[in-house]
Amino acid sequence: MKIFFEKSLIYSVIAVYLFITVAPLVWVLSTSFKPNQEAISFPPKFLPNHPTLENYLFVMTDSKLVLSLVNSLTVSVGSTVLSVTVSALGGYAFARYDFKGKNLMMSTILALFMIPVVINIIPLYIMLNNVGLLNSLVALVLTFQILIIPLNIFLLKNYFESLPKELEEAALIDGCSKIGALIRVTIPMSLPGFLIAAILSFRFSWNEFVLPVVLSNKPDSMIFQVALYQFISLYRIDWGYLTAGINIAIIPVVVLMLIFQKKMIRGLTLGAVRG
Repeated sequence: MKIFFEKSLIYSVIAVYLFITVAPLVWVLSTSFKPNQEAISFPPKFLPNHPTLENYLFVMTDSKLVLSLVNSLTVSVGSTVLSVTVSALGGYAFARYDFKGKNLMMSTILALFMIPVVINIIPLYIMLNNVGLLNSLVALVLTFQILIIPLNIFLLKNYFESLPKELEEAALIDGCSKIGALIRVTIPMSLPGFLIAAILSFRFSWNEFVLPVVLSNKPDSMIFQVALYQFISLYRIDWGYLTAGINIAIIPVVVLMLIFQKKMIRGLTLGAVRG
């Protein structure tokens, strides 16, 4: 009886959690197929009476929204490439070399990751404005590194530490330089770690809203998440267009998570164990 009660309690908690997590997503998906008048009708109805693809067609054909979607993809890919490159160099240095202040520097990097991003918005706005990068995609690529690099350095450091040093030493004995051993031995073996870092980088960049809405809100440099905000006004919310845009924005992240789910869990677990 006790075991039955414990299992019932566990399954009940899981069911409640799944409902809280999944129900909003299902509601957003349902609303995206409703005409706007039906979306704001009261009492609300879960399933649309007259399903339509008009909301998706509008979002995918509006020139400003399409441009913002391209901007989001450009910024996310650029941020991913830059963060993985810098984090790999930093993580390798922390994993393979001993230098003065190493532990303090690593602790400082992790502490920076804990600082809420809103605290940095005003200084970043002033700095970017002074150097002429405000309202540009370059500004977003650079500022997103604040969110991404500390975590990726930590993850890649732990990944590099899991690789045996003897393989690099063997390459040195065979005549490779340190850079040659890094390129020919370490990097090919570290591709799974790079993949994890790249997915996390892309997810952070793609989903970020606070920094772009302040630092890059001009039409030509606006990203998709900020562009969707135009459907929310003081007197009206276009729920159909908004939810259709939300579903489109979710697709890239969901696809990446589903494809690389097991590798991400392995990488995050490795970081937790070795950290």
